[in-house]
Amino acid sequence: MKVIPQEGTELLDPDPQVKAAGRVRATNPLRFAPLTGILMTDASGGLLVRRVRVRVTSGPDRGREALLEAGTLLVGTHSDNDLILRDPQVGKYHLEIALVAGGIRVRDLGSDSGTFVGSVKVQQSVLPMGTEVSLGRSTLQLLSGDIPVPVTPSERTSFGPVLGQSLSMRTVFALLERVAPSDAPVLLEGESGTGRSLIARAVHASSRFAASPMASIDFRLPSHERPTLSSLAQRTDTFTLLVDRIDKATPAEQTALLALYERREEGVLDARIIATSNIDIRREGAEGRFRKELVPHAAAVRIVVPPLRARAEDIPLLVRQFAREVCGAELDFENHDFDRLLARDYPGNVRELRQLLGKALQVDAPPLQLPKSGLARARAALVMPLNARPKPPPPAVARDRLVEFFERDHVEQTHKRLNGNIAEIGRALGLPRREVIKTLKRFSLACPDR
Repeated sequence: MKVIPQEGTELLDPDPQVKAAGRVRATNPLRFAPLTGILMTDASGGLLVRRVRVRVTSGPDRGREALLEAGTLLVGTHSDNDLILRDPQVGKYHLEIALVAGGIRVRDLGSDSGTFVGSVKVQQSVLPMGTEVSLGRSTLQLLSGDIPVPVTPSERTSFGPVLGQSLSMRTVFALLERVAPSDAPVLLEGESGTGRSLIARAVHASSRFAASPMASIDFRLPSHERPTLSSLAQRTDTFTLLVDRIDKATPAEQTALLALYERREEGVLDARIIATSNIDIRREGAEGRFRKELVPHAAAVRIVVPPLRARAEDIPLLVRQFAREVCGAELDFENHDFDRLLARDYPGNVRELRQLLGKALQVDAPPLQLPKSGLARARAALVMPLNARPKPPPPAVARDRLVEFFERDHVEQTHKRLNGNIAEIGRALGLPRREVIKTLKRFSLACPDR
């Protein structure tokens, strides 16, 4: 196989048929850095560099192979091809093979004898690994040449605005560091409130698309409040697209999304697509509840963002950062100040923790009532008078208020969970009955008289 030119250089083709067929490998917007292949994750979440071995299994050149690592691989009888065949029924430049997120794209370059998968004539199609392709009297088999990429947990405790010092988050950061500079479509899977949209924006900021706009489509919103998929598919500029809650797309919308991903893989749409989901769309596709053909495109690289309960050791880091953002200064917390927060369940994840801190630090003035509509709410927040916005308390006051709030919240949650049973609350809090009653009265919670 010939060496693929460096990105941005021009490939000179001696035969005009190549240009007529649309072969422009060096400037293909889908092509990654030379010899890097396409990144993807396997079923266990491991990172792979995808490659394909093209093996001749029948015909005059039986046994010959070529390895496709990046860009495109040309098949034909001309000496400029990457896989040269001696089959007289094969065209000069017969076939182009490319790796795309959804599989292997095979494109017939206008040959006389055609390209077939089984008995079906193929002009252009994305095929799965293992497929056999017939041209002339020859048969090619598309075989996996994938290489596992070791992922060592990052030494960083952040990726953009997303924080985490736990092993699970540093593993996520390591994947993001490797994937973000590529063009690979990414699926960020996890519960609501885990920070998937923040991660998507951080990926955008770390990619070649950083200087380009970032569009979004949220399938939780009514259709009249979001852009249409057809308008996104017709864009001619370079951009990143955030597909929020792809699992909420209707069957018709999934079909339109598939076309959008395919336009990207065909090089028509120069976009990086990042999707989010609350559920495993691979499982949903296998069980018939999500369009199966869309899955390999959308979930080429699948990164699962862990819930907060699975990374409780990140809570002190998050609280310190959120408090710093609100107060504009570092708060002097002691390690034991976080004990109550560490014992709490967070069904709303990081978003819930942030909201808790906002509730604890709110000023006496009532919050401004904003419109319910997401778009109107955001616009109203932008024009909210500065003097109507809550002012943070001084750092020393904020620290005491937060610690008191942590204690109150823990006692309230325990009281609710145990239905006010004094004995069980005492065991849960590690307090004698008298102290339990005193604590409940302190926080105005129902308790029996002594």
